[in-house]
Amino acid sequence: AVNSPHLLLLSGIGPREMLSKHGIPLQHELPGVGQNLQDHLDMTVMVRDRSKQAIGLALSFIPRAVIGLFRYLFSRRGFLASNVSESGGFVKLHASSERPELQLHFLPTFLKDHGRKLVAGYGCTLHVCQLRPKSRGFIGLQSADPLADPLIQPNYLSHPDDAKELIEGVKLARRIFAAPAFKSINGGETEPGAEVRSDADILANIRSRAETIYHPVGTCKMGGDAMAVVDSHLRVHGIQGLRVADASIMPTLIGGNTNAPCMVIGEQAARMALAERGVAGLLKAA
Repeated sequence: AVNSPHLLLLSGIGPREMLSKHGIPLQHELPGVGQNLQDHLDMTVMVRDRSKQAIGLALSFIPRAVIGLFRYLFSRRGFLASNVSESGGFVKLHASSERPELQLHFLPTFLKDHGRKLVAGYGCTLHVCQLRPKSRGFIGLQSADPLADPLIQPNYLSHPDDAKELIEGVKLARRIFAAPAFKSINGGETEPGAEVRSDADILANIRSRAETIYHPVGTCKMGGDAMAVVDSHLRVHGIQGLRVADASIMPTLIGGNTNAPCMVIGEQAARMALAERGVAGLLKAA
């Protein structure tokens, strides 16, 4: 969803004005290339684990860490065999909602800034992901140099509905941690923190801490409208012999993880390409 539109733009396929700005000769005008960027934004609520059952960064965890290492080496079991995201679920914010607005992931440890920032002690993290964002960003060019990074502007939270749903998601995560099942575990909230109560304060915290969970889509969207980049067979409009087969072809972001759908997109693209060449029947017969 980032490199496919970037490659098309560098090749002269895309919005005329952007290509002209960077001195790239126009090969074919497709205004939708790089537009319609969507991504899942993720927020976390964290509490300290007073039971110390969690995976922790503490001296008292060293014996468990050593035992866990040997258990993994000899039996491939224990906490080192876990993906750490121990449980999850899909949640409707309202009884009248047709589909869940949020996806939750629970981790029996602190996870801050994708794990790049270590947090001492024992804790639990509940991730809140808003599934169907209305905000739209774009992928563009910073220069005509193919080795230069593309311009990535996700425009997170530019639509007010996205902010509202994430605020409600934080409140829901707090209610979950306040449930009786967590009474023996919850040692107090560390993020956003007890002082963050009003909607305005929660939104400010979201803007300062929210993270992508790497689900960008939509920048070479499939369709037949003026902003579509590929048709229903994933062929780039107006260009012969060129397909795009990745998350960029999704017109809208799905309400879940994008890895498996991308595998399906690749499989379907292969089948359609083979069918057009009359190869599919031969492969099936073989």
